[in-house]
Amino acid sequence: MKYLSLLLLFGLSAHALKISTYNIRNFDKSGYETNKPLLKKIISNLDADLLAVQEIHNERSFRKFVKVALRDYGLLLSKCGGSGRQKLGFLYKRSKLKLTKTIEDSRLSQAFRNSCGSLRPAMVAVFEENNSQKFAAVAVHLKAGSGSRNYARRANQYKTVAKIIKELKVKGLKRVVALGDFNTTGFDHRDRDYRNFTEFLDASASSTSAHKVSCTSYWRGRDYNDGIEEASTLDHIVYTDTFGRPQKLAVGAHCKKANCRDANYYDLGESYKSVSDHCPVSATFK
Repeated sequence: MKYLSLLLLFGLSAHALKISTYNIRNFDKSGYETNKPLLKKIISNLDADLLAVQEIHNERSFRKFVKVALRDYGLLLSKCGGSGRQKLGFLYKRSKLKLTKTIEDSRLSQAFRNSCGSLRPAMVAVFEENNSQKFAAVAVHLKAGSGSRNYARRANQYKTVAKIIKELKVKGLKRVVALGDFNTTGFDHRDRDYRNFTEFLDASASSTSAHKVSCTSYWRGRDYNDGIEEASTLDHIVYTDTFGRPQKLAVGAHCKKANCRDANYYDLGESYKSVSDHCPVSATFK
């Protein structure tokens, strides 16, 4: 009986798929060097099969970092990154996933003809698992900011992401995840931005990891002088109902350390100071 239980446990873990997202705050932007040893530790501890990354400002440096520090992973990055030159894409474990198709969708970026737009594109990828099942992943980094103008622009982007998901389903890819920094600044306040986001979930027949985690990032808060950083929810793993429910949802780095409570800048530690204001978010599917 014990042997059978071990076999069942091994079988379940062998077919588990861990998907994560991490906004790595302007990776190696000029004048700012990302703490790469700590970043390596954070990503290695995630042990994700698929990791969406955002804000890759220095592509050459990031490619070198992945080649040296994360040898088990393949890398896919967008050509465009908006006016902030913040590229996005995926790290994927080559032993677990095969990349079969990629599309850089400029509908999110307001691109004109063959140029890069002012906003970030969507990076769409199709992966095949070892069991031959396929799924599509859409990496996003939507318009930042609060206020009616940014809410309106982001609402249009929500609709575009829903359209991308529907198009993938029409092509036979029923299992779809859209993940990354959705910049849902109104999510915790349950305001108009939150309602726009939930309308997007309904339109795409999807759910979000954010309903099961307490925060995904920190910022200086409304009072810039009190030394207290406030938790917020900006990052999501959105999964279609046909993908199945994740067995486990987790948030890492300083979000885990502070248990998503508002905290002093110094108490959040080195991951907040020298890697990113965001935290990695993970969902494990079986």
